[in-house]
Amino acid sequence: MEHQPIRMKTRSGPILSMPCPIEVNDARGVIWHLHSLGEFADLIVDHFDEMLAEPERQPLACPISLHPFMMGRPYRIRQLRRALEDIARQRGRVWIARPPDICAQVEELPAGRFPGNGS
Repeated sequence: MEHQPIRMKTRSGPILSMPCPIEVNDARGVIWHLHSLGEFADLIVDHFDEMLAEPERQPLACPISLHPFMMGRPYRIRQLRRALEDIARQRGRVWIARPPDICAQVEELPAGRFPGNGS
């Protein structure tokens, strides 16, 4: 279930918790762990490709955390572009979406389709 949004109950009402793997985060990978830009791009590609190969019995989310002030630098953008182009080649098999789009989609699903949204 770690690759799916999960509805959680809070005192203020329900929220949708989005998966956020810390490994596929530019701040953690490039700055903290000192991965080269090529290594970080390979990490993105490998993470995405492996998730794409998993069984299609349930929808999965494959978030990538990027910060424009980090990966938007001219000397970093080439490797990021390579990784994103790999993902874009699968456009017919995946839905490329932002968190608000995912939230709206989950809201429209019948109860029980996602963890925490009823049984």
